[in-house]
Order: sequence, then structure tokens, then C-alpha cells
Amino acid sequence: MLRRVTTMGMLIFTRDAQAYREGDYVEGKGVVSSPSDGLTVIVHEKRPSKEECMGWLDLISYRMVWVCDKAPDIKDERVMYDKTMKRKKSDYIPAIQATLRWSDRNRVWSGMTKVPVPLMLSFLRENVTDINLYRLLAKSFRWCPEEWQQAAICFATKPISGRPAFPKKKKKEESQIQGFRESDLYTDMIIQDGKVANMIRSTCDELPKGMKKRKQGVVDWL
Repeated sequence: MLRRVTTMGMLIFTRDAQAYREGDYVEGKGVVSSPSDGLTVIVHEKRPSKEECMGWLDLISYRMVWVCDKAPDIKDERVMYDKTMKRKKSDYIPAIQATLRWSDRNRVWSGMTKVPVPLMLSFLRENVTDINLYRLLAKSFRWCPEEWQQAAICFATKPISGRPAFPKKKKKEESQIQGFRESDLYTDMIIQDGKVANMIRSTCDELPKGMKKRKQGVVDWL
């Protein structure tokens, strides 16, 4: 009597798909094909949801590979997290410094694509003052996909000399007094005037630090 042997399909999470590009496979951003016998389906998704991955488990007959930055926590014997998922968080500083300092832009490109665009921009703002670069980026960020945005940063940035400066942490924003600008130099002096202080008490929900809620008496010249 012959028995039918069924193989258990595997769902694999990785940060690098190279080891799984063998035999018959399909690859793309999002699921581009349903899993079938002998076919490896490679899916690129930065943060796949647990619900989506669980939904595919019973349909996998061979292998489905999710290439992601952060994988959901799934307790199942059919789910595997390969060794690349155990690596420490990426250190982007070498790639950022290369982008800002190296003249060989083709060499820069291979490492820069791994750096998140917002992080790269924060270093650019701190180190590069080229207005033409920012005009180009403004255009590319409006119409182009992320890969083109990264290319614009890589090949339009002129190398700087010296050690790149790190972005400064934003200071905690203080509430602005109505009628005054953040750049006004003499705000503290002006609000000492009784009339001005009383006007602030009447119009502002939050008073400047040190100002009492009770209106003060004002002496006018006759």
C-alpha cells in the first residue's frame, strides 16, 4: 500500500534574499504569485503584518520568503527566522559619511541605498548649503519614487572636507505669545509694560513664565 507523503511548506523571514534565489523562484514587492510546489516566492515588504503572513501559512507547499526590516512574532513550526534577522540594528554612519565625503559616487551608491532617506536628509541639512542641491531634491521628492530620490542625493551631493557634523536635537518649543514672533529680541522687555501685560492676560490662554494672572494697575498721564 502506497502512502502519499506531504511536505510542510516553510515561511521564512530574512533581511537578504540572495541565499533563496535558487531553483524556480519569483520575486517582487508584495506577493506577486501564489505559492506552489517547488516554487520559492520572495516577497519584499519592510514591515509585514502578522495577520497577512499567517494568512499564507496553510497555502505554502514549498517556500515563501519575506525580505523585511522587522518581522512579526509568529510561534509556529512552519515559520523560520534566518540568521540575518539576528543581526544588530544597522549602523548607517559609515554610509552617511561616505555620501558626504567620498568623490567616487558609484562606490557611495552601493551603501547609501540602505540609509533611510529622512536620516540622510538630516545630515545633509547640517553639512551642505548648496541651494541647487535642495532645489533638485525638492523636485525629485515631489514626483519620483524613493530609489530616484536616493539617486538624486547620491549623485548631486558634492563631497565636503572635514568631519561631518551630526544633526542637533531640536529644542523643546515654548509656546509663543500672541502678537510676538519667535525672532523678537525684546519680548521680555516689552511685556514688562503694564498695558501690554494686561492685553496678554486678556487674550492668551497660557501666560508667559513668571507673569501673574491678576491684572496690574496702570497709571496714565492726563
